[in-house]
This record gives sequence, structure tokens and C-alpha cells, in this order.
Amino acid sequence: MEGTAIKAPHTHRFTPVGACIYCGATEGRLTEEHIIPKGLGGTLVLPQASCDACATTTSLFEMRVLRGFLDRGRQAMGIKGRKAHKRALPDTLTQTFIQPDESTVEREVPWNDGIKVMHLPVFVLPAFLDPRKPMDPRVQKLEIMAVDTLHFGVGQGELVREYQAQGVRFDDRLDVWAFAKLLAKIAHGYHVAIHGMFPLQESPLVPIILGQRSDALNWIGNTLEDPLPSGGTALHLLQHLPLEADDGGRGAVVRIKLFATDPTPTYALATRLEAPEGE
Repeated sequence: MEGTAIKAPHTHRFTPVGACIYCGATEGRLTEEHIIPKGLGGTLVLPQASCDACATTTSLFEMRVLRGFLDRGRQAMGIKGRKAHKRALPDTLTQTFIQPDESTVEREVPWNDGIKVMHLPVFVLPAFLDPRKPMDPRVQKLEIMAVDTLHFGVGQGELVREYQAQGVRFDDRLDVWAFAKLLAKIAHGYHVAIHGMFPLQESPLVPIILGQRSDALNWIGNTLEDPLPSGGTALHLLQHLPLEADDGGRGAVVRIKLFATDPTPTYALATRLEAPEGE
């Protein structure tokens, strides 16, 4: 499967890990991990893969994304999470209309008639793939170069005309750090699912997932070259590729395309770094 993208329209369960993929714990309860969250329609399951403490840590940033800036899009697509039976769709949606005089007014629009949007941050090329960018373990920032927005619902022009406005404004807070950690969780889980556990000190992503390090700019970003394909039937695509460094070190990269039925960005994350032989 290495070097190819995986499509999983139905639930696929990998071999149980038997250890927490984040801290390595083998004692106590180990719960299953959805590699892509179930709340995003993920169908890849990694059994016995997370201790309770790490599950609590990862669920916090996961929920900030799923119940945050991806929430309306998830609802519009009919994606149900783990607790879908406890949450019904709203009857209406608050839309902010831009008036001809540039002022704004809020109106309650029937849910099915409203425009729902979902934003996907587009990061710069990560340093591990950019020879022009030096690796800096002290860096504590992320850089966004664009935002891809998916629209759901009736055409914006039709709704604007109905409410005698000239546009619709969307004010959504992008929690980019929570999203970057979510991408790291997906990439790390997929690497373990494909190749099994490995010494966690070789993972640049685990300390970021657990909030122990903030140099995500080095290891998490987007690639514009050879993006994963769009327009197929798979909701998400994942691809595992080998990585070779100039100094003879080896590693791996996982590429992620969320909501691949649309022309969404391709994310690239370094999942493992092995030192050159003899070191």
C-alpha cells in the first residue's frame, strides 16, 4: 500500500496495536482510534491504540475542530459523529446579509435554504520538504497562505436576491493549531496502521499532538506539486510515502486529502525520521 492512496468507503479495521500510539503505554484500557475522526466520516479504525489519558488529550482538539469551523459543513453533508443520536439538525441558520449601503443585517433562514460553508486552511510548504527553508526546532508558529472554502446549499445569488441584499458574510474563527494537531493525529495513526508501532522518539508529530512541542511549521503543511486527485467517490484520501534525506537518513511522509470529492488541498506531514545507519 506504500506510495498509493487508500480509499475506504466502508469501515476497515486494522490489526490491533496493543499499545498507545501516542505514549506507548501497554497497561490499562486501550481504546480504538478512528484514524480520520468518525465526525468527519472516517472509516479506518485502529483497535487498542489509545490510553484514556491520551484519548482525552486528542479529543479536546478534535472537538474544537469538529464542533468549530468544520461543523456546518459536516452537518450539511449529513456526517454523523459518535454521539449523533443526541444532536438534531437546527431548524434555522443565522445568515449575515450585506445590504446595498454596506451595512449588515442578520436573518434566520430555514436550514435547508441557507448557505453553509466549510473552510480548510492551506498552509505553506513544510520545512522538511522545502530546501529553501532551514529547520528550526524553536519555531512556534504556523503560516497560512490561503483558505479553501466549500459551499453547501442553494446558490448564494439566489438567496441574496430573495433577501434583497448584495452578498452574504461568513465570520468563522479558524482554530489552525487544533486543525494542525488533528492532521498530525490522522497522519500518525495512518502510519502506525500501515507499518506498525515504531520508537516514538522518531516521530516529529507525537510531541505536537500531545502539546509538548510547537514546531509544526517544520513538519506539517501543504504541497501544491502532484496533489492527490479530486472528484472520485472516496470522501477522504490518505497516502504513505518513503522519505529520504540528503544525509542518508530515512523517514516517511503521509499525505492527506480531506473531502476529496471536491478540489480540496493536499496536506503533507512527516511521520517518522530515522537517523542514518551507524549513528
